[in-house]
Amino acid sequence: MNIDLSQTFKLTHNQVSSSLDNETIILNHDAGVYYGLDEVGTLIWEQLQQKPTTVEELKKAVLAEFEIDEATCENDIKTLLKELMDEKLVEIV
Repeated sequence: MNIDLSQTFKLTHNQVSSSLDNETIILNHDAGVYYGLDEVGTLIWEQLQQKPTTVEELKKAVLAEFEIDEATCENDIKTLLKELMDEKLVEIV
């Protein structure tokens, strides 16, 4: 699946999460599996907790906080979103 910058994502209802020291732990209720996010993943997760967010908005937030080139940032965000979608933790609005 191709993800473009204008697509909006939101968290699903079958998860619960907690942030600890720049990391986030997520429990998928349906699968009974825990997932961990690093500092960048945590920033993205926090943005999605606030409201449904476009990939472009997520990219701007990451670029404002971390020293990373734009292409790598965009690619990494899309990869993370695909993984979270596969695990049914986020969905397209």
